[in-house]
Amino acid sequence: MMSSQPNAPSEVERRQARTYVREFVPGMLGYVVTIALAVAFGDTGGALGWPLLWWLLPLVPIAVVIRAVFRALARRDEYQRQLQLEGLAVGFAASMFAALTIGLLGTQVDLLPRNLELWAVFSIGMLAWALAVMVRSTR
Repeated sequence: MMSSQPNAPSEVERRQARTYVREFVPGMLGYVVTIALAVAFGDTGGALGWPLLWWLLPLVPIAVVIRAVFRALARRDEYQRQLQLEGLAVGFAASMFAALTIGLLGTQVDLLPRNLELWAVFSIGMLAWALAVMVRSTR
């Protein structure tokens, strides 16, 4: 059955979106909780040991998020897969460019605090991916 709006999502697309949200949101909520736990209990005092495991704990819910993204991608049609692949390529390129820039500048100046450098690379890559998909999908 056709929708009355020309670009309205079909029932299949709405069902896929609901499934994605059901799989993605628990992982992200788990990530937020485990980050809070790591901040509360993960003071290592600079030494290796059990408190370090608190900082690895957020990787578990992130694995759930990654699984949700891959499963959502597998359910998409060819156009949506191509769109996401192009977005991922742009995000990867942006991340590598940011990593190289921060790394090269970091040899001479303290561009960012050490722990923020990796977050900057990650954030730039994710933002570039999202923007590339948004720009490409409006064409």
